[in-house]
Amino acid sequence: MADDDPSAAPPPGPHTPGQWGTPQPGMPGQPSGYTPPQGYAPDAYPNSPPPYGYYQGPQMYAAPQQQGNGIGIAGGVCGIVAVVLCWIPFVDYISIVLGALAIIFGALGVRHANTHGGGGKGLAITGIVTGIVALVISILFLAVVFTAVSSINATFG
Repeated sequence: MADDDPSAAPPPGPHTPGQWGTPQPGMPGQPSGYTPPQGYAPDAYPNSPPPYGYYQGPQMYAAPQQQGNGIGIAGGVCGIVAVVLCWIPFVDYISIVLGALAIIFGALGVRHANTHGGGGKGLAITGIVTGIVALVISILFLAVVFTAVSSINATFG
């Protein structure tokens, strides 16, 4: 009979009766000739943690995040808004205030970045530069407008 011949039986698969959890050589994820420790059945998921009680290896921790530099960012934003507003005739008064705030916040932001580290130093420097530019342009623009209005009043007045 062909049914009694052991050579005609299919080769044992990874889960033949009585062998649950025992890997067979050549299983995916297992090197050839690999046998797991006694009582340990390898998990079907290669990246899953080992079972409780087994050595898990060193844990990797994330690096601490850099501290923010909110005052430097505020200086940069104030400076950029001041440069945009300095060209509008009756709004350039606001630009003078924002330019001064940008210089102050930018200087404090650079000091914070130098002492505590972290990001935001570039935006703090941007706040200083754009604050100075906006302040100078606003003052010059107001001087020109004031001179023009004074000469018109002197001519017609």
